Amino acid sequence: MQKKILAAVVASVMAGQAMAVTVIDNGTDKVTIGGHVGMRYVDQTDGKSEGDSSRINFGFEHKLTEATTAFAKAEWGFDVTDTDGDVFSNRLGYLGAKNDQFGSISYGKQWSTYYTVAGWTDVLATTGGNTIGTYSRFGDALGTARADDAIQYNHSIMGLNISAQAQLGEREVIDSKAAVDFGTRDSSYAIAASYDLPMGLSFGAAYNQAEVKDLKPVVYGSDKLKAKSAVIGAKFEADKIYAAFTYAELRNLDDKDYLGFVKEAQGMELYASYQLNEMFKVGGGYNQLKDESNSAVANKGEIKYIPVEVVYTQGPVQLSGTYEFQDSVIAGTTESVDDKLILQARYYF
Repeated sequence: MQKKILAAVVASVMAGQAMAVTVIDNGTDKVTIGGHVGMRYVDQTDGKSEGDSSRINFGFEHKLTEATTAFAKAEWGFDVTDTDGDVFSNRLGYLGAKNDQFGSISYGKQWSTYYTVAGWTDVLATTGGNTIGTYSRFGDALGTARADDAIQYNHSIMGLNISAQAQLGEREVIDSKAAVDFGTRDSSYAIAASYDLPMGLSFGAAYNQAEVKDLKPVVYGSDKLKAKSAVIGAKFEADKIYAAFTYAELRNLDDKDYLGFVKEAQGMELYASYQLNEMFKVGGGYNQLKDESNSAVANKGEIKYIPVEVVYTQGPVQLSGTYEFQDSVIAGTTESVDDKLILQARYYF
């Protein structure tokens, strides 16, 4: 069995001859391997080539009873262009059990409860998803993105979907790449609910709160704070059409790219797409994140742009082109951000 798994891993990574390779499926045990290799070219002031969030994941399931299944998943990201630093980085790693009647419970690094609603607009091929608090500088540690140390419960019944999450134990809140030490996460919890109507329309809301202590440096005259994220959303899926809207109220957000650390912010995302045929899809949206703090800071930052995309999919190959009409401003400056062109190529396995 070990030789069979190893052979499948090598074949999927090196040759990429299938999407989501099923290594074992005997009715009781199931093992799958998936992921993609990607590259992109970004033209914004100066053009550059870079990796496109390449990853590999392993999924495991074991049927305990007719109604109950144990599961686990591990995923690593890798940068095909990195020749200096760590090539691999951990994205996911969790295990749990699911029951047909009572739902699922899982523990580890996993997509957050907050993301069950916030993720409705995080569907652009190469951009987006960065204006409603999901991917803040410390989204994993504080529970809004791929939540660290998270125990999570999920259940769906008669169109109602519920999710609850708590992050266990203390964790240092650090941006290792930028050498930023923010403090220590002391506690964190999240709840979410959504409802799916038969015609393809869904409504949802989610809330995440994390308490951080031992702040470095002390912010707003205190050595602790509560990072709060609240999002509401709606989406519509029918035939060839997908459309979604999310709006978020954020407190004590650290945005690494445009706003910096802000006490209060408001975010909004819109997305809509149409599947032209089996291979081509066109889509577009609107993303905005504003600093709404009652402070005297001049030249507040703002994220504001309109992305338009064309996506081509043929078997395991995805090619896309995205143009961002930018009107963003970096905090502390008066200059707008240049428009951005992103060309992407991915091979899924």
